[in-house]
Amino acid sequence: MLENEYNKIEDIKHRLYDPMDTTSGQHHESVLHPQTFKIADKWKTENNNDNTKMKKPKISLFKKFFIASVIFFVCALGFAFYMYFTGGIVVSNDNIDITVLGNAFTKGGDKLPLQIEVTNRNNANLELADLLIEYPKGSNDNATDIIRLPRYSVGTIKKGQSVSRNIEVSLFGDEKSVRNVKISLEYHAEGSNAIFKKEKEYPVTISSAPLSLRIEAPDQVTSDQPFSFVITATLNTSLPPDATMLQVTYPNGFVFDSAMPQPTLGNSIWSLASLTQANSLPITIKGRLVGQDADQQVFHAYAGATSSSDLSVVNVVYTSLLQTITITKPFLDVHILVNSQDLPNYTVSGGEMVNASIVWTNNLSTRIDNAQIIVNISGNAFDKNAVNPLEGFYDSENSRIIWDKNTISDLANVEPGKSGVINFNFKPISFIKNSSTIKDPQLSLDVSIRGSQPSVGSTFSDVNNFAKKIIKIASDFQIVSSANFLSGPLPPKAESETRYGVTWTISNTINNVNQAQAKAILPFYITWIGLKEGSRENISYNATTHEVIWNIGTVNSNTGFGSNKEASFIVAIKPSISQVGSVPQLMKDVYLSGIDSFTGTLIKSSYGPITTLLTNDLNFKYGNERVVK
Repeated sequence: MLENEYNKIEDIKHRLYDPMDTTSGQHHESVLHPQTFKIADKWKTENNNDNTKMKKPKISLFKKFFIASVIFFVCALGFAFYMYFTGGIVVSNDNIDITVLGNAFTKGGDKLPLQIEVTNRNNANLELADLLIEYPKGSNDNATDIIRLPRYSVGTIKKGQSVSRNIEVSLFGDEKSVRNVKISLEYHAEGSNAIFKKEKEYPVTISSAPLSLRIEAPDQVTSDQPFSFVITATLNTSLPPDATMLQVTYPNGFVFDSAMPQPTLGNSIWSLASLTQANSLPITIKGRLVGQDADQQVFHAYAGATSSSDLSVVNVVYTSLLQTITITKPFLDVHILVNSQDLPNYTVSGGEMVNASIVWTNNLSTRIDNAQIIVNISGNAFDKNAVNPLEGFYDSENSRIIWDKNTISDLANVEPGKSGVINFNFKPISFIKNSSTIKDPQLSLDVSIRGSQPSVGSTFSDVNNFAKKIIKIASDFQIVSSANFLSGPLPPKAESETRYGVTWTISNTINNVNQAQAKAILPFYITWIGLKEGSRENISYNATTHEVIWNIGTVNSNTGFGSNKEASFIVAIKPSISQVGSVPQLMKDVYLSGIDSFTGTLIKSSYGPITTLLTNDLNFKYGNERVVK
């Protein structure tokens, strides 16, 4: 069976490849047109000039860069060998040594000698060499505040040669601070016009400052409470030849009160010329800090030399220090009210009753026991006989009012956050009745407070001058108006003219008054005639408004107590029949105003109208004031 199958396969293969086979039904289709192909009978040799030859690939950018680098390296290496073997000129700062010989420690202000040595290790000369020295002028590191010594001309430094120069410097600074002396060598390389520079810094430590400052001040103060601090200047070495000063810069919130000794200039410059190594100079400064709770205020003190042209600025600082003071809340907060107002300064008239109040509050988180409030009253206008302490005790010998648990029970135990009010009255001196030599009259209210905290024992914690108020006394500035008969019918007659003279008299007590002026209006039936003969005062009349104006100017204190200031003018009345039997007005109210030179406040006064009832005319008879027909 296998043999038969094999024969069948062979038969199929024979018929498949037989060109005369008709069994498979093959059909040959003709082409559209015949094509003749010429076939070579052997392989031809390739022609190198054939245009179909393939091009060589391009060289990459990386290969070009690599080839260029190799060429540059070979050239540089060749140049280096050439310079080495032919002795080419090369100058480098690395081959220049600057060596400083001297003490690395010095006392501030002393002269420090230094030797500077320059060595040229180049294979070429250094030409036109100059040595430059500079160092800080004072104790700060301000780059613009330096001293430059004159140039040291060195000339030519040959190859392999060393040159040296000796200098002296004076350095300032705080103890253990470091000052740098900068040394620069400027030179030309041999055969070159270019300028090169080699620099070196030589550090010097200040072993002791020529001056030292120490400050003793509180770390915390209460806002607007007087305090003091002490700045002590001590001389450690000899005093420098320049004018030596101490300058203190205050924070914006500081109010300067006084100093001991007094400042040489302003309130912040003191001369230290009297300072010696045996005697220090303590300076006590008193003032107040005004600010919010937790504000930090910085005081800065400088000691040094000033310029001859401006003694108010220390421009060479030998030493300096900073002091920070923090503003804190008082344990008992106090406010003083004058006439129900809380102002920095007050103005009242002499002899006027002043109502004062003290509002207090416990700011602590703990209770205060046995609180005591004391008000000291002082000033050149204080009348110790005109004080009403109300609930307090008035100690007339010491001019103070005291409140404690015996007068106000609430002060026995003051719980946290508790507050209260105490009141008292007083009068300043009146200056109306007599002249006075007192200048700038005022009163001062100083409140101090004390109490004990159970948590820290029974010891009193004192706070003095907790609050302070100044009450200035304004001048009593007054005007009086009067009239007298001059001409015409008297009593005044209807439809007939009668003339009167009007006089204004000024009085002023304790302070000068500037820009003073008096004004009054004439009734429409009154006629302005003019000034009295001989009057030199600046009086004008406005016919539209019927206003008489006296521009007085400055009125000196104590006017009216020896020398009077007056102005007189003339008015006329021609009564109507309708005014028969009446006492007509000659002038309405007169108003006076001016600026008090001490208090800076506007003060005013007035005087009532004047009529035909001439009370100040000695020749006047009662009954002649009424208009007759």
